[in-house]
Order: sequence, then structure tokens, then C-alpha cells
Amino acid sequence: MWLGPVVVAACFLIGGLPAGLLIARSYGIADIRRYGSGNIGASNVLRTVGVKPALVVWLVDIAKGALPTVAAGIVLQHGDWWHASAAFATVVGHCFSPYLGFRGGRGVATGLGVMIAIEWRAGLLAFAIWIVLTAITRYISLSSVLAALSCSPLYLLFGGDSKPLLVCVVSMGVLITVRHMPNLRRLLAGTEHKIGQRVTLPHGASGHEQPDQ
Repeated sequence: MWLGPVVVAACFLIGGLPAGLLIARSYGIADIRRYGSGNIGASNVLRTVGVKPALVVWLVDIAKGALPTVAAGIVLQHGDWWHASAAFATVVGHCFSPYLGFRGGRGVATGLGVMIAIEWRAGLLAFAIWIVLTAITRYISLSSVLAALSCSPLYLLFGGDSKPLLVCVVSMGVLITVRHMPNLRRLLAGTEHKIGQRVTLPHGASGHEQPDQ
């Protein structure tokens, strides 16, 4: 009985590792949360720092979701409630990092990692949807929400038959949508950042403004 809670807690702690904050700091940005959208994810690193560090953050955040989910499925019974809870805990950890006062990112890349670990075809198709929507709209936030919400029907489309994992996928979509509410409000107000727009750094901040590349 103790193994399930321990694995869930471990996944939460792994998911909470603030890759965006640490990588941006290595590029001279003392605290990425002070810039742009204020979150620690790859999209804000992209707008504030540049493509290369954003790619590193994105890959690390995906790994934070995928690897713990795979490991949890091996240690626990694949597809049971503890496994699903552990997978979801990685995304919750990213969104509410215990290392940052329970604040964090939006959970998109980590959620993608979880989705790839659960059903890789659904995960890759959701990523393809994100790419297409981002190319069309140039709004990362809108594309992220729609791609996240597409994961549950895609999971069923590819034969997913685990109720706990379906609940996990639906919950991830809801959480990611809720975490994007400030972005969606800015989108409605016409003030949401598009890909290619510059982010002005506070006066006296370390680092320098860079256009997205």
C-alpha cells in the first residue's frame, strides 16, 4: 500500500524541477518569472531568451513527464489508478512546483511527455495538431489548450481502454486549460503575445532582449 503514494510523491517532485528557471538563469536571465508571461515554460523562454535555450527547456520538460510515467508503469501496475495518479502528479508538480512556492508553468510540454508515455501515437498526433495550429494562429497559448483538449479523444481513437489513464488525460487537459486562463483573457483582449514578438526586459535586468529566431 505504501508503494503507490511514494511513487506519486516522487513523480510530483520530479515534475516540479524548474528547468526553465535554471536554464534561463544560465543565459543571464536571473528570474524568467519576471519577464513575458511570467511562467517558467519553454514558450516564455523562447520569447525572452531565444530558440536554443527554449528547445532545451522543452526537451527536459517532456522528459520530466515521459520518464517518470514509464517508470511508474513498471514499478506499479500499468494503467491502474496509482499509475494514472503518478502520471498526473508530474504535470501537477510542473504547474505547482514545490521548489518555487507551489508556482510553476502551464504543464504543456510535461503533459506531452506523459501523453507520449501513455499512448505515443495520440501524443505525437496532439503535437502535430499543436504545430499546425501554432503555424496558423501564431498563438502558442491557444494552440496548447486545443492540443491538450484533443488528447482524450485521441487516446480513445487509438484504442485506449484504461479508465484511470483516460481520467488522467482528461484531467491534464482541464489543468492545462485552467493554467492558460490568463493567456486566454489576453487573447480575448487582443494583448496576447504572438510568436516573433519581442519581450521587453525590466530596466536594469541582467541579460538582453532578443528577437525570437
